[in-house]
Amino acid sequence: MSTSLMFHAFGARRHDYLRTEYRQGVIYFHIQLKPHKRRCVSCGSRQVTLHGTERQTLRTLPIGSRPVFLVLHLHDLCCKKCGVIRQEDRVVAAPKKRYTKAFARFVLGLCKVMTISDVARHLGMGWHTVKGIFKEHLEKRAARRSWRKVRRIAIDEIAIRKGHSYMTVVVDLTTGELLFAAEGCDHTCLIPFFRRLRRAGAELDAIAVDMSPAYLKAIRLFGPNGVRVVHDKYHLVAAMNRTIDAVRRSEQNRQEEEGKRFIKGSRYLLLYGKEKLAAKPERKERLDRLLEANEVLNKAYLLKEDLRLFWSQGSREEAETFIEDWLKQARAVNNRPLAAFADTVQRHLGGILAWYQYPISTGPLEGLNNKIKVLKRTAYGYRDTHFFGLRLLFIHEAQFKLAGV
Repeated sequence: MSTSLMFHAFGARRHDYLRTEYRQGVIYFHIQLKPHKRRCVSCGSRQVTLHGTERQTLRTLPIGSRPVFLVLHLHDLCCKKCGVIRQEDRVVAAPKKRYTKAFARFVLGLCKVMTISDVARHLGMGWHTVKGIFKEHLEKRAARRSWRKVRRIAIDEIAIRKGHSYMTVVVDLTTGELLFAAEGCDHTCLIPFFRRLRRAGAELDAIAVDMSPAYLKAIRLFGPNGVRVVHDKYHLVAAMNRTIDAVRRSEQNRQEEEGKRFIKGSRYLLLYGKEKLAAKPERKERLDRLLEANEVLNKAYLLKEDLRLFWSQGSREEAETFIEDWLKQARAVNNRPLAAFADTVQRHLGGILAWYQYPISTGPLEGLNNKIKVLKRTAYGYRDTHFFGLRLLFIHEAQFKLAGV
């Protein structure tokens, strides 16, 4: 066995080959640091003497299906210059790791095309060890990512498991990359994000976010001064749809038995847009009968359809005139859910109108939801939410078939 093989195959660049052992189908290569490569780990001096030897066994790249280990003969070095006695550097492996750097790179390559469980079974090693290698790699990549050029972002929440368990995620709307993911959906979740954003020196222009009080509080307390908050079409229309459903329930409860039966089952019918009903004549006919029979539902449905025109106005001034008129009509219906929604729109009017200056939305986050669901399904869920968050940060690089756990 030559030293060249140690260098080219296993990355042992500074080592001499000693001998090889074969035990129960496992290969052990014994190596030690070349004498002229020994340095004091404290001051870097080459004036050292040897004081004792210790062996450490590290997993390295396999040969075919055979597991291979490097047995390092490590010496304690006494420095003549600084007087410190310390064990020499392992070089081929990171501190406190039981595998070499080359083996870690090999595992990462497998994790790109296989699940963590498959990699662990294929290499005959512990699942937690493989996960630890993958997790450490993702943490280093996430720390190296530059946020200096981040200008526009979107903030939203995603469900990570049943029982109202959520994770807050932030996406860069310029690159489409997820920048940040943290468990929870209260205002404190975003503190680490805004701190790192400030350290990066990013000049943030606008944030697309829903009307969640928690996120708005976080932006107000920790966000950059002067950043514009934009409430996008998706969340406003979704809130209006929930209001329509609340109007339907209130009208159903107000009616007598016959009226209740007529309104019952119309929940999704009221959420259809007029353009979609053109291809469904039977549903259009039923909706027309429903709206003709109930004046409040008719007015609420028309308001829902009119609200969609807000984003097609010619300018911000025209949009402001349009929404003010819309709010007057909504309050004139004299319905509690509609009045409450109108009050919500009024409170967030600045963020709603900001869309005409910064036409951004949380749409890219909604588009990533399918990939996120595939990631969770492939892994059968994640117990380690920090690891799951790290996986999300690089989900834009993944193919539709994702490696899980």
